[in-house]
Amino acid sequence: LSSCFLTTVADDLDGIFKSVKDNALLAKYSGGLGNDWTRVRGLGAHIKGTNGESQGVVPFLKVANDTAIAVNQGGKRKGAVCAYLETWHIDIEEFLDLRKNTGDDRRRTHDMNTANWVPDLFMQRVDADGEWTLFSPDETPDLHDLYGKPFAERYAFYEAKAERGEIRVFKQVRATDLWRKMLTMLFETGHPWITFKDPCNQRSPQRHAGVIHSSNLCTEITLNTSDDETAVCNLGSINLLNHVREGRLDEARLKKSVSIAMRMLDNVIDINFYTIPEARRSNLRHRPVGLGLMGFQDALQAMRIAMASGAAVAFADTSMEAISYYAISASVDLAAERGRYPSFDGSLWSQGILPIDSIELLAGARGGLDMDRSTTLDWAGLRARVKSTGMRNSNVMAIAPTATISNICGVAQSIEPGYQNLYVKSNMS
Repeated sequence: LSSCFLTTVADDLDGIFKSVKDNALLAKYSGGLGNDWTRVRGLGAHIKGTNGESQGVVPFLKVANDTAIAVNQGGKRKGAVCAYLETWHIDIEEFLDLRKNTGDDRRRTHDMNTANWVPDLFMQRVDADGEWTLFSPDETPDLHDLYGKPFAERYAFYEAKAERGEIRVFKQVRATDLWRKMLTMLFETGHPWITFKDPCNQRSPQRHAGVIHSSNLCTEITLNTSDDETAVCNLGSINLLNHVREGRLDEARLKKSVSIAMRMLDNVIDINFYTIPEARRSNLRHRPVGLGLMGFQDALQAMRIAMASGAAVAFADTSMEAISYYAISASVDLAAERGRYPSFDGSLWSQGILPIDSIELLAGARGGLDMDRSTTLDWAGLRARVKSTGMRNSNVMAIAPTATISNICGVAQSIEPGYQNLYVKSNMS
């Protein structure tokens, strides 16, 4: 019943092929996959057991790619997987080429989605037109679990070690050249996507429980992963068009729908079938759900609002504030009825820091953010309820692509505009 699964891959053969096996078991029952491959040592790195050199992460990505094709989802459509790699990994340049149609086909993954996991420090180096050093993670293992200022300090420490000749495998590149190649590949192949490590972790309500190493298949949710926990996405979406009445958003109807949806998503966690124990352990401990929306453009059309207008931006602000408010409130109600999620204590929720508040954590890390912070609902009252009663779910919102279910409902996908007025689409699921 769950939509997506997030894993982190260990740097040894047992761990790598366990991850491939887990991918197969999860894909068998229609799970989309997001794999963090950053820990796997890079090309040329030393292998202690054989005194040889590693072939890097790319050959294993090829195995994961072919596994996703071999094990289809529920017997209907091919498996879907996205591989994430941090920008400091020594194999990042080869990783960027994975979806190209030219070159050695043994080092290409034509069916796998790929994504960059970018730290803020890299963007700072790009802005300053500075140098960027690539490392093999077996020599810099703690970078994988660090973000923000601690990451920047440790990265500088390893750069100094490399300059002194104390690191075996590294390479220096111009940051702007690497950034330009990332953008070029994104333009040419649609991959790798660009996702940002620091804000995902700095704003995570579960910072006390672990580190976020990747997003999922479709990049709509970020959850912490480890060797012991495979994160699980339990997704659902509100059809916004069905909540427009007489040219305006019917907030009473929206509140009722959100409340029902949150209860149903929470039920999924308990009645779900888990193919691997790491997924069950993570889902029952943190109980994350992701409520999103579809039919945003249809709702605008029903209100006679142009997609590219200021009124559309204002509607996006008010409608998403309402969904956020009602989803969090529904999770508080469920906590009062069913109990808090087990890892609640120590979370941002327990400190009274809601998603609209955690933007200040990011602003502090980045030296300020210029954005509209205005609100229209009683957030102070909800904040107090969250602190006193708790939350049933560690995460409550995620705007998924809804490529299939929006087609079934006959509305535009997610928050996207229709890409043309007349088109044909078929689903295999």
